[in-house]
Amino acid sequence: MLISEEQKRRYTAFWNREATDRACLYLTSWDGSAGFPGPKDVDQQWGDMEYREKQAVYNMTHTNFHAEGFPSVFTNFGPGSLSPIIGGSYKFAPATVWFENQPFFAEDWETRPTPAMNRESKMYQMIEDMTSRHLGHKDLFFTSISDIGGTYDVLAALRGTESLLYDMYDNPDEIKKLRNEVAPLWKEYYLEYAPRLIKEQGCMTSWMPIWSDKTYYPLQCDYSAMLSPEMFGEFILPDLKFQTEYMDRAIYHLDGPGELPHVDQLLSLPRLSAIQWTSGDGNDPVTDPRWYDLFRRIQAAGKGIVLLGADPAGLETLFKNVSQRGFFISAGVRDEQEANEIVEMAKKLNF
Repeated sequence: MLISEEQKRRYTAFWNREATDRACLYLTSWDGSAGFPGPKDVDQQWGDMEYREKQAVYNMTHTNFHAEGFPSVFTNFGPGSLSPIIGGSYKFAPATVWFENQPFFAEDWETRPTPAMNRESKMYQMIEDMTSRHLGHKDLFFTSISDIGGTYDVLAALRGTESLLYDMYDNPDEIKKLRNEVAPLWKEYYLEYAPRLIKEQGCMTSWMPIWSDKTYYPLQCDYSAMLSPEMFGEFILPDLKFQTEYMDRAIYHLDGPGELPHVDQLLSLPRLSAIQWTSGDGNDPVTDPRWYDLFRRIQAAGKGIVLLGADPAGLETLFKNVSQRGFFISAGVRDEQEANEIVEMAKKLNF
């Protein structure tokens, strides 16, 4: 059994923002084995499905899961893999997959191509291959939906980030028209994979390893860090609202201080379940006291909070100062003993 009834109960409490004896804690440790052999090049790293399948099996076999931790494999083809499926391009790199290397169109709005779902595209075929391979290991792990990106992040990949910024001032109607072409494709892809995952494995997960027996997705618009609150309200918020209306649950990936001016608008979304806070490179970690007021604002609005990759050293102070209601926290730990200590500490300090 990959996940127990007690773990499911705690995830359900997280989604419902219900008070329990502690936060939902996704804790993992490595069993001490050598790591899986690295790829010979980026093509093997990203495009060799047999290699990646073996890597997933190995990693799940040698990972220990504690508290609400459960085996989940991320179907990873970079942040925004929808773009090359609907007309964009991609380029493999050691740390990620880039989608903005060849804009879909450069200048002419009147003759630009129309985005369209292409299930014969190399990206779609790779995702389908990996998803099917991973679903063949339902006894070992759950398979996630891929990271299709936020609608406007996909637009930025198709158009080019700088060009899209200028377009929001110079050609706002054209941008909204393009968004209205891409958004249904995003929905089509999502409604193809999310229900399939639930049907085949009884749940779905995502690049955030959060269990759900209903459809969900981590919504995002990293592009919004460059936008004013007014432009966020005009362009981004209506798109996010549209997405939340056809999924059962939704989390927003709040990517660093540049997006903080948009928090109140995000909290106004009635069907948004939670906000995931990422403090960004070079900033204080996600458990730092600097962010406590943000967490309280989110909780006061009736939303949950997601913290990924938390440093265990920062959890005690966090638990002493912020309620754990509606919290999901993932962290790597040394071993089962440290995991148990964190669980007991969370219970003791919960309020």
